[in-house]
Amino acid sequence: MTSPPLRTRPGLGARYWRLFAASTVSNLGDGVFAVALPLITVGLTRDPTTVAGVAAAQRLPWLLFALPAGALVDRGDRRRIMVAADMARGAIVAALAGAVAADVHTVAWLYVTGFVLGMAETLFDNASQTILPRLVDPDQLPRANGNLFATETITNSFVGPPLGGFLVAAAASLPLWLDGGSYLVAAALVASLPGRYGVHSGAAARPGRGDPRPHLGREIAEGVRWLWGHRLLRSLALLLGLMNLWLTAGFAVLVLFATERLGLDEVGFGLLLTATAVGSVVGGLVAGRLA
Repeated sequence: MTSPPLRTRPGLGARYWRLFAASTVSNLGDGVFAVALPLITVGLTRDPTTVAGVAAAQRLPWLLFALPAGALVDRGDRRRIMVAADMARGAIVAALAGAVAADVHTVAWLYVTGFVLGMAETLFDNASQTILPRLVDPDQLPRANGNLFATETITNSFVGPPLGGFLVAAAASLPLWLDGGSYLVAAALVASLPGRYGVHSGAAARPGRGDPRPHLGREIAEGVRWLWGHRLLRSLALLLGLMNLWLTAGFAVLVLFATERLGLDEVGFGLLLTATAVGSVVGGLVAGRLA
């Protein structure tokens, strides 16, 4: 009697692993930058309002531009949008790295850098969330998303912050060079994806030339009405919005508390951010058992 053959899971494909590699590299840079920017800011000023303003500049585009960004992504090629966003992020961070290395950076420069990064992030994140279903089969989406979430957590929260602290301690510009380079490498990996990833490049038929394109404002309003009409998603959006408001408010001045009250150095601040990530993971595991 012969035993039945073992079932093997189908692979996720070369295109997916290119996206995975791009996500790993760029998230490592994000984790490094999350430590570097606050430390560079407090090296210029200890004013709490100014320090918080730099953090707010990076999040402000999500308030102002998130809805238009989603509508723009729905109209364009996701791959091209992701490449353009990463190129822009790599260029602005590299410019800041050069300024820090030459000791000519200012608080205003940090404001501009944070805002441009936030603008590019809204486009990139919207595009990356919608390109994945084009790369893997529907039954592989949970596995593919799980891999991406795992590498984001590890690189962005566990590896990046302590590495950023060590690099800032060595030279303030080093983590910025690493972050800028990570965006450029990620852009090259995403650009190497074959095919087109526009809204009409898949199974949907391309509209005729005479078909009018929906107005951008109407598309945004339609999306908002749909969200507001969905009771569960509306409640979830409001709850997450309030939660993120309070979390980011505390994080904006955490660097001052850590360096002035706790007496932490650059490496200690990076390890503090890693400790908060560990707490989040443990809390998630405990919540799952309590649910």
